Amino acid sequence: MGSMRIRDKLVFIYDIEVFRNVFHCTVLNTETMELMNYECSERRNDIEYMCALFVNADAYFVGYNNIHYDNPIVNYCIEYFSNPHYSYLKICESIFNLSNVITQDKDNIDRWKKWKYANNFLTIDLLTMLYSKALRVSLKEMQVTMMYKNVQEFNHDWSVPLLAKEIDSMIEYNVNDVMSTYELLTRCEKDIKLRIDIEDNYHIKCLSKDGVGVGVDILKTEYMQQTGIQWDILKDLRSPKDMIPLKDVILPSISFSDPTLKALLNEMKTLVVSPGRNGWNKHFLLGNLEVSVGVGGIHSINQPEVIIPKEDELLLDSDASSLYPSLIIQYGFVPPHLNKEVFLDIYSRIYRERITAKREGRKLEADTKKLVLNSVTGNYQNEHSWLYSPEAVMKIRINGQLLLLSLSERLLALGATIYQLNTDGVLYGLKKAKYDELQATIKEFEEFSRLSFETEQFDCFYQLAVNDYFGKQGNSIKEKGIFITDVKLGKGLEPKIIPKAVEKYFLEGVLPKDYIPTVTDIKDFLMSEKTGKQWNVEYNNIPQQRTNRFYASTDGYFLYKWKLEDGEKKYQNMLTASGVTLLNNFSDLKDNPKINYNYYITEAMKIIAQFKNKQLKLF
Repeated sequence: MGSMRIRDKLVFIYDIEVFRNVFHCTVLNTETMELMNYECSERRNDIEYMCALFVNADAYFVGYNNIHYDNPIVNYCIEYFSNPHYSYLKICESIFNLSNVITQDKDNIDRWKKWKYANNFLTIDLLTMLYSKALRVSLKEMQVTMMYKNVQEFNHDWSVPLLAKEIDSMIEYNVNDVMSTYELLTRCEKDIKLRIDIEDNYHIKCLSKDGVGVGVDILKTEYMQQTGIQWDILKDLRSPKDMIPLKDVILPSISFSDPTLKALLNEMKTLVVSPGRNGWNKHFLLGNLEVSVGVGGIHSINQPEVIIPKEDELLLDSDASSLYPSLIIQYGFVPPHLNKEVFLDIYSRIYRERITAKREGRKLEADTKKLVLNSVTGNYQNEHSWLYSPEAVMKIRINGQLLLLSLSERLLALGATIYQLNTDGVLYGLKKAKYDELQATIKEFEEFSRLSFETEQFDCFYQLAVNDYFGKQGNSIKEKGIFITDVKLGKGLEPKIIPKAVEKYFLEGVLPKDYIPTVTDIKDFLMSEKTGKQWNVEYNNIPQQRTNRFYASTDGYFLYKWKLEDGEKKYQNMLTASGVTLLNNFSDLKDNPKINYNYYITEAMKIIAQFKNKQLKLF
């Protein structure tokens, strides 16, 4: 972002802290990197200067969870304290009461929506931009997974006044939150650019919206334009359904000759199921592979397995391209309360435009269209959405599963060994001599299913379970689940040295005991633990914050959490196999960190042993 401007405006990062007797707001000017501290306490009262900054600056104020917390409080201050006639204590108590209403009354926003929706300043919320409501994570978890230099909490009973001597350490904590939010913003450059592009092209406000929300907004705008329907009517449309007969859902073109699959299809046609994820589920054997089908989707039940094709074999993975969008377009799986023709017209056009934009390297446009395509099926299941239709989502899911089984049946007829089935793809082994037949089979199946498939080749494949595997393709490695070796933002922190060591062992023959001690980057050894509010955390008998980053060490203490049960402290050890060293702040890292290599070696060997034991049982 260079000098950090959005729409040619300054960008300020901000965060507030609220106590009974102290209010504090830290603001970072991202152009000059100057920190401004606004305090209201017994020491001083800067509240009117803070209000003036927010009202008068031609800038975007960026925060984390600010739409639902900081913004309404600042807007409240602007309304009442721009010219403060009150004592600092009256102001602090008033803000503190509002803070309690917001945090305890999350769903009933009537009492504070006036300040939530006030338009006193331009704002962006990185939390709501990055995550939909169901997936939101705290700033501390973001600090952990960003590998931010300091994961810091301020441990204090928020209902109790803050002592004067504690104010400075609270401010230090507040500044740390602001600086980590700034680092997060620099990592979100392309997310911001994408949203600016969408705002300019579609005229919808979306700088603080997550991808699915943005996608649905674009679709909604186009649908309203083409049908002339007003939002106050569209927003209340739904097609609820509690029970769905599967015979009404299954495509008439689907049939099987394999006796097991034939029996499955006949049974399914007799069922009336609930669309909830636990509505219906069945396990059966396909060849030698156990498969689960049901309302929630299809997947194989896999045991640990090392798959290395013989000289005369190929190991292939055939995946349906954009499975759910393709099913919607090809079979018209549209909510019955919507105009099917218009909906399909818009959706198909966006699908075609995305393919063209991707092919021609127009990345922003391709990413925008992808948001629209991927936003639909989740909202078919969302009863608060104008797209809600459990029957439409069942049509997509059930037929997607049956078509994948139909492809599998054809592969088995070619003599393939199926190793894995999951939602939109199948992993299988096949004799090289059958490759031309395979191409013809897939082409014929594409015509029958109206879907298109991409087939990739693997040199070898190591699967612990259907969603935990790694496979080698030439010089690259495809990883999933516990084998992912890079840290995903906001997704928790497990030590990456363990999957790296397992991959090194299988792909290069290097033992974990010979590899792990040679790694010098402490980040590969780090893990984190976040405990709920009901727990207290202790290390060496000293109370700690609730989110902690640490590594297994030979000179560390055990990290415990405890809670009171029947008046007694009940302790749990957070890492039973080793003492740990806390590393919430990277500046605490010692020259010789005393890493407990044996802990990591043992963990890697446990995974390797799962593969080995399975292999031994085969002979």
